[in-house]
Amino acid sequence: MRHAAFAVALGACLPLAAAAEPLFFSSVTSNDIDYIHATDPDALACLVDRGDGRREMPDKRGGPLIAEGVHLFDARYLDGAVVPIWAHPALGDRAAALQTVAPLAQAIGKLPAFMRAGLDHVVVLKGDESAFAEDRGRFFVVYSDNVARRIATHDLEETVFHESVHATLDQPHARSEGWLAAQRADGAFLTGYGAENPEGEDLAETLLIAHAALRHPDRLPAAVHQALATQVPQRLAFLEQLLSRLDRPPTVQDRATVCG
Repeated sequence: MRHAAFAVALGACLPLAAAAEPLFFSSVTSNDIDYIHATDPDALACLVDRGDGRREMPDKRGGPLIAEGVHLFDARYLDGAVVPIWAHPALGDRAAALQTVAPLAQAIGKLPAFMRAGLDHVVVLKGDESAFAEDRGRFFVVYSDNVARRIATHDLEETVFHESVHATLDQPHARSEGWLAAQRADGAFLTGYGAENPEGEDLAETLLIAHAALRHPDRLPAAVHQALATQVPQRLAFLEQLLSRLDRPPTVQDRATVCG
């Protein structure tokens, strides 16, 4: 493919030793790259209020798993995907919850369609902890104050992308022989976070950067393109093939059909 050919040609003229160290610690928060712009089109058609209910609301800080009075919303998308978003009652009333839910739903609308379709639901809690995902349950958890900070630093879309990789792609691919063989062949990492957690974080870290390189190459500095070519060429080829199989243009419906 076009980018793979470019990577091979570029790799031929760059010494491997020059790009052996990770570029930065994490793909999202330790650099100023805006991989996904807030102004990029999104597929959100509408948010549907589903009332209140009882749901599992896992929290890394501990506490009760089950919460009553959870604000329930369905984010409906023009490609037919529906992603339930559950907001903890500690966020306040429905209007307060929507301050976090609405931008989150828009960020989900910027995901590749196959990732959005693979999400089971999203949990929103009150607080300022970092987001986390659960691959078997195919969901991720965000905290309202952290979401506000990620919006301010133009990192919300990237955070949603990263956690959605965990939720939808970790289980089939992060420990697959093809991915692990590509890691071994490359022998280097784009980020320190991926290097520290090769089975838990490297796929999410690398895919965000690779997806931007393939879809919006002008958004990445030359040093990042060089590192893709010299440090992770086998993983880049793996991800190109994965995206070519999965990232197909969705069938888009009109809002009236989706939202009734």
